[in-house]
Amino acid sequence: MSDEPIEYGDQLFHPSWTFEFMDIEPIGCDRKIVPIELKACPSAEEYGDLHLIADDFEHSLQCFAEASKFGIPDPANVLAKALIFSAVMAYARPFSSGVRVKLTPEMFDGIWNDNNKALHTFLFELRNRHVAHSVNDFERCDAVGVIVTYPDLQREGNASGVGVTTLSTIGLTASKIQEAQAHIPLVVEFVRARINELKIKLHAEMKAELAAGTPWKMAPMIRFPDTTKIAKRRSR
Repeated sequence: MSDEPIEYGDQLFHPSWTFEFMDIEPIGCDRKIVPIELKACPSAEEYGDLHLIADDFEHSLQCFAEASKFGIPDPANVLAKALIFSAVMAYARPFSSGVRVKLTPEMFDGIWNDNNKALHTFLFELRNRHVAHSVNDFERCDAVGVIVTYPDLQREGNASGVGVTTLSTIGLTASKIQEAQAHIPLVVEFVRARINELKIKLHAEMKAELAAGTPWKMAPMIRFPDTTKIAKRRSR
């Protein structure tokens, strides 16, 4: 497909079709290569979901890499804050509940060391307790009164006004951002390995069905979402 984005519904979309030939056979110059629908099954669903999950982790890694160029995280730097928050959200999505297959930390036993496990917990809780929901002390704003005093702090007059004391932090140190950039490739490698396992399995199943004469149906190249249905769950 063309690399040019497609405008639809006042948005730009970048639909893609990627594939790999599993059987190497000559293809005539007058033939067409077309996508077909696979039989709905857990393996096919997981195969599709894992590609989106890999994209999430790649996005997280790219955002952390860009954010690290700014040095020490600074909440006053709106671009750095946006990159870090986006990186944390993208990392946590595959481990959160949703319509896609869900990853669990237990899947990475034997891959993660204690530091990886601790970093995962920190990033996941940072998403849940700070980035997505304001729960912990990483940001707070307290209402305060204002008075006027003498140099010895003896009050002069009555209440003069009201105000707030505010503190906001991004929640990640520069060192943890560096750790994340080493941690995420391990997760991506695991996901890609599982994708390859499912690819072989799905190809064998599809080959058997076609050999048995099972009817096939072309798969749509593009499925534009209805953006008005923001609260509707995606169907499989």
